[in-house]
Amino acid sequence: MSHKARHIVIVGGGTSGSVLAARLSEVSSLTITLLEVGPDDDTYGADVLDPARAADAWSGATPIAVNVMATRSGQIPMLQGRLIGGTSAVNGLATLRGLPADYDAWAASGLDGWAWEDVANTFVAAERDMDFGSSPLHGDSGPLSVRRWRREELSHAQRSYYDAMIDAGEAVVHDVNDPSQLPGIGVFPVTLDDEGRRLTTSRAYLTPDVRARDNLTIRIDAEVAAIVVQDGRATGVTLASGEYIAADEVILAAGAISSPTLLMRSGIGPSDQLSDHGIKVHADLPVGATMSDHLGPGIPYRHDGPRGGLAGPAQVVLVGASNGVDVDYHAFPIAPGPSDGDTDFLVAVFLMRSSGRGSVRLGATPDAEPVITAPPLPADAEERLRHGFTRLAAWEKSRSAQEIGCQPAESHDLMAPDAVSQALERLTLSYYHMTGTCPMGPVLDAECRVHGLEGLRVADASIMPSIPSGNTYLGCVMIAERVAQKMMAEEAARGIR
Repeated sequence: MSHKARHIVIVGGGTSGSVLAARLSEVSSLTITLLEVGPDDDTYGADVLDPARAADAWSGATPIAVNVMATRSGQIPMLQGRLIGGTSAVNGLATLRGLPADYDAWAASGLDGWAWEDVANTFVAAERDMDFGSSPLHGDSGPLSVRRWRREELSHAQRSYYDAMIDAGEAVVHDVNDPSQLPGIGVFPVTLDDEGRRLTTSRAYLTPDVRARDNLTIRIDAEVAAIVVQDGRATGVTLASGEYIAADEVILAAGAISSPTLLMRSGIGPSDQLSDHGIKVHADLPVGATMSDHLGPGIPYRHDGPRGGLAGPAQVVLVGASNGVDVDYHAFPIAPGPSDGDTDFLVAVFLMRSSGRGSVRLGATPDAEPVITAPPLPADAEERLRHGFTRLAAWEKSRSAQEIGCQPAESHDLMAPDAVSQALERLTLSYYHMTGTCPMGPVLDAECRVHGLEGLRVADASIMPSIPSGNTYLGCVMIAERVAQKMMAEEAARGIR
């Protein structure tokens, strides 16, 4: 029996979209169209490929979507890559998974197939770990090559911070993806190719052989204006140019800001908000109402130098705990290269566990920039952050810090009673870990299908029902891999080979 090939449209060629396109195009009975609003990864320059210049991409020529989020210290930028490879082309390369309890909580909320025992093998299969190879926690044959920075690759400030924390009695963590070693001081695993260049998901998954497949079309500079819904089914998408692209199924992988925004502009979201904008409601769902992020203050410092280092920003991490192995904060130096005024680097202290929920709402008009409100910090935030400030205060007085002439860029007393409160008022940062704006449960089922509609899924950081206790980049890879597996299994069940 012959069957017509099913056409899948993937909106967004970033961290998740690149994985989805590569995996789904393995199925010959599917035709895949990947739509990306920005350019292809052949435009990557040194600011993307050179890890030491990672921070340059945030203000350089690399296409980035910049939104702003309202916090207690004012509006702060929210950065996401706007090109093939997406945010994996502009992030700090940190390849963390979070804790098993994070995913067990997803399953406990009724989402079958998302417990740690379900997702752990997906994390392992995605990586080719150049330090640990094949082991119970790591893989040796996945698309993403992973290693840890060597000591000689760290900047002066990063080495100082690392050494001082060890001198202060912190345990050395050789593998920050091994929960049994936490808490302690360690170095991020990062995704680099064999030549030491940034390995984005597009470079890892959308290889020349994959791009040559007859059933895969990649379109760049293709901005999606709306998802077309007819009789309770997504039938395709309309581009900003007016072009309509029909689809048997649409998958949104545009990120935790753009995916909910596109859903709402297409009539899928809170009915009262959509009606206020004159948008016909196809599905009344709490889209955009449950955003999470990792937030915390960034304390500015300066030092004598030398500055820079191959490892680039955010590569030394203190995984701290105020109670057991609860991952309360990460503290890491960011080496931005050329000095910005009196600041040479930051030490940011982020709360990695928080139940607060922010939001992404449509702007004054549906086509305007969305309005983003930060999740409120928990009631015990200042107490937990004070635990991190105690560590920083000890580091400031350490021999390692003094040897490089490290000083606060502005006068402060981290042990003052109001130190945390003052820092939150003036220095709050986002870790750029926006999640949960189209979560499984309220908006999606456990297969990532939109409730009440057929032919429409979401597969990116926005689907997370709660934020993991770690960087979300690798979580997006895991999500895309698992959604692809589910869809491939469904295709096999149709009797199509």
